[in-house]
Amino acid sequence: MGQIVDYNLIEELEHGVYVSCLVRELSRELGLPDAAVYQFSLAGLLHDLGKLQLTNYLYGNAEIVSPLVIEEMKYVRMHPMLSYRILLNRGYSDLVLDAVRYHHEDYDGSGYPSNLVGEDIPLGARIIRVCDVFAALTTDRPYRKRFDVDETMSLMIDEIKHFDMRIFLAFERVVHRDAEKYQVHFQCTDEELMTDYAAMAGTLKQEMRHDIN
Repeated sequence: MGQIVDYNLIEELEHGVYVSCLVRELSRELGLPDAAVYQFSLAGLLHDLGKLQLTNYLYGNAEIVSPLVIEEMKYVRMHPMLSYRILLNRGYSDLVLDAVRYHHEDYDGSGYPSNLVGEDIPLGARIIRVCDVFAALTTDRPYRKRFDVDETMSLMIDEIKHFDMRIFLAFERVVHRDAEKYQVHFQCTDEELMTDYAAMAGTLKQEMRHDIN
């Protein structure tokens, strides 16, 4: 189990960096103030930390091969609330906490955990929702290869009801302007963000090892 935890920690670090970079560029495209850009970028780094508590469900069963099963498992749907609870008493702002807690809400009300609709979904969560889907689709997964940028944008347009249209259109502008750099190894250069995330990831790693032992 220790090796599985180490491997998935690296995966989540990479995904968090990728989403955070996208969130930062999208937030700037939306004209948000620097303070909000930072808070939402931080939420993008931290949004999936709860998955680190689900590695046994996600990776421990070699018989699970269907993408639909993987994406819809009830355990996966627990991760936004788990992430929120991990962060709750660690000094993060409400902007970060709300963005993390609700980042799987869909604009049409079909998301989770609370089936929020439209602008009832916090702005940071609506921003992360778009960036998280793009990052997931343009990254290799155990059950499929990554899609290229054009394929990904087409797939997202097919599911446009899930996204805030104003945010999605801004995201299209960002991707079309800088498409060549949006890949899983796109590096975040904000040292303050990375220091914060590295500290959080290290703390969680120790806590998980303690729980396992």
